[in-house]
Amino acid sequence: SLALSLAKKIDGIIINADSMQIYKELKILSSQPIEEDKKFISHYLYGIRSIVEKFSVMEWLGLVNETLNIVSVKKKIPILVGGTGLYIRSAIEGVSKIPIINNKFLEKSKRLFNSVGILEFRKIVRKIDSDFVIKNIDKHRLIRAHSVFLQTGINISKWHKNSERFNLSNNYFCILLEQEREKIYENCEKRFDDFIYKGAVDEVQLLIEKNFDRSLPGFKCLGVIWILKYLEKKISLQDAILLSKRDTRRYVKRQLTWLRHNFNPDLIIQT
Repeated sequence: SLALSLAKKIDGIIINADSMQIYKELKILSSQPIEEDKKFISHYLYGIRSIVEKFSVMEWLGLVNETLNIVSVKKKIPILVGGTGLYIRSAIEGVSKIPIINNKFLEKSKRLFNSVGILEFRKIVRKIDSDFVIKNIDKHRLIRAHSVFLQTGINISKWHKNSERFNLSNNYFCILLEQEREKIYENCEKRFDDFIYKGAVDEVQLLIEKNFDRSLPGFKCLGVIWILKYLEKKISLQDAILLSKRDTRRYVKRQLTWLRHNFNPDLIIQT
């Protein structure tokens, strides 16, 4: 609501900086803007990809850059809203210019992963890049690290450390909204109840019907995994809601910790 109010006052537009709000199949559970809000203020980069499509922070930065060029012609002020710490930090600090990885290397890494399993694959990647493996156990990140090395002969940690960085304009103003933690928890729980009312269960049912790979990043969207278990009759709907709310509280705690250590706002607003 602050972003909308601000956009109206300064003749601005809103750009998504949340990795889950990228996916068009997760409009409810990722809390994407409603159509009514879009009528009055232009919104960019919401629901622009399918959950099955690869999408990286580098691609997001590129799309943000394109959007900034468009809105500068219209003389609008862009407002990045989110969300995902990696996206926000990348917009401010930039990211390494790792080349786009050819599909043949990516597929080769995937085949190896599927052949040997995650534990053995981690050992293989550890020989290439021990620093990266210590910090990352996610399947997709491990496969990416392996494929980057296959194509370039340089491990991903060295790319991050030594390559020049792509980032957005340094002309920005950072605003952080702060609220008592218990109040945030309360609001998140009310919001999840609202998701259920709006049709979150049906949203996840469509994911099942389309038979998407459940290891895809979009399945990490809060609530998805537990609603899946409910639809598979493994748990009750009440338990799915309670477990989703628990995961949301844990996510909030991690996000607050990240903001405290990684974000240096120009303005803090208590709400």
